[in-house]
Amino acid sequence: MRHERIPLILLTGFLGSGKTTLLNQLVQLPEFSRTLVIINEFGETSLDHLLVSKSSDDQIVELSSGCICCTIRGDLAKTLSDATWRFARNGVRQFDRVVIETTGLAEPTPILQIISNTPKLYDSYRMQGTVTVVDAVNGAGTLATHPEAQKQVAVADLLLLSKSDLATQAQETETREAMLLLNPTAPVQLVLQGQTQVDEILALDHAEPVQSTAPLHSWLPTEQLRFAPVSGKQGLLRADQSSAAPADLNRHNDRIRAYCYVLEHPVTAAQIDQWLDALMPELGPQLLRLKAILNVVGFPGPLVVHAVQHLLHPAGLLKEWPDEDRRCKLVFITDNLSAERLEQSLQLLQ
Repeated sequence: MRHERIPLILLTGFLGSGKTTLLNQLVQLPEFSRTLVIINEFGETSLDHLLVSKSSDDQIVELSSGCICCTIRGDLAKTLSDATWRFARNGVRQFDRVVIETTGLAEPTPILQIISNTPKLYDSYRMQGTVTVVDAVNGAGTLATHPEAQKQVAVADLLLLSKSDLATQAQETETREAMLLLNPTAPVQLVLQGQTQVDEILALDHAEPVQSTAPLHSWLPTEQLRFAPVSGKQGLLRADQSSAAPADLNRHNDRIRAYCYVLEHPVTAAQIDQWLDALMPELGPQLLRLKAILNVVGFPGPLVVHAVQHLLHPAGLLKEWPDEDRRCKLVFITDNLSAERLEQSLQLLQ
C-alpha cells in the first residue's frame, strides 16, 4: 500500500495583496498546527515568530502555534526533498502539511511543475491546490497591467478577495469581473482584515481528481457558466462570458485567457490519444492549465485529464458518473493562444 503523501498548498498573490497577513492568521489556527511554511527571501513582511536557528543559506523559525517556517534562498526542490528528515526530531517528522508562499512577482506554474515533475517530490507530497489572494482595491488595475498577477489568478483553485472592506462597490465589482475573465471556475471567498474562513482552504483537493475526496463538480465547476454553440463546430459549445467581463480589462495585455467548452457527444479512447498527442507538443507551452472531464465510449465513468503547460498528469478513470450530466467538459487557461487554435485541435474529438 502506498504511503500517505503530505498535503501541500501553494499560496500566491501580487505585491501588497495581503497574503502574508493571511498566512499569519492561518498559522495561529489549530487546523494549521504542524504546518511547514516555506517562503523565500523576498517576502514583503515577516511572519510573527520566535527564531530558533539561522544559517547562511536559509532561516528556520518555530512559530508559537507549533508550525515551522523556513525562509529559503536556494533550491525549492532540495528544500522539499530534505524537509522530511531535516524537520524531524528523534526520527519523527514535525509537520503534517506544507504551505509554500511565493513572492508577489512569482509565476506559480514553475512551482507546480517542480512538484509534479520531480519523482521524489511527487511520491512525498500531494498538491492540494493553489490559493491566490487578490486586492479588491487595486486588483482590476493590477490584473490589467501585470502578466504575473494574471497567471496567479488564472491557475488558482481558490481565489481570496482581500481588502473588500476598504474597496468601493465599483472597485470590488471590477476586480471580481477581472478575475472571472481569467478564471471562471475558481470559487471566490472574502478576506476581511486578514481573516477568512479556512474550511474551503482545507478542503482543497484539486490536483489529482482520481485520488481526490472532492466531488467532481468541485474539481471542475462549470455549472454557473452559459454555453453557446460554436459556429461551424457540430456539438461543440463555448462559454459566453462577454456579458460578465469589462470590455477594457486587458487593454494593456490580452495574453492570458480562459476558454471553457462542452462536447455534447461521447468520444473514443483513440480520439483522446490522438488529440493529446497533437495538443501537448504543439500548444503545451501556452497552456497554463488544462482540466477536462471526458465521456469515453465503453468506460463506466468519466476520464479526467489535468495538465500544467506541457506536463500532463496521468489520466484517470473514475468508477462512475456523479450525476446525469455525461457531457465532455474542458477548461483551458491559456497564454497567448486563440480560441480558433484551440477549437481546431478539438476537431479531433468531434
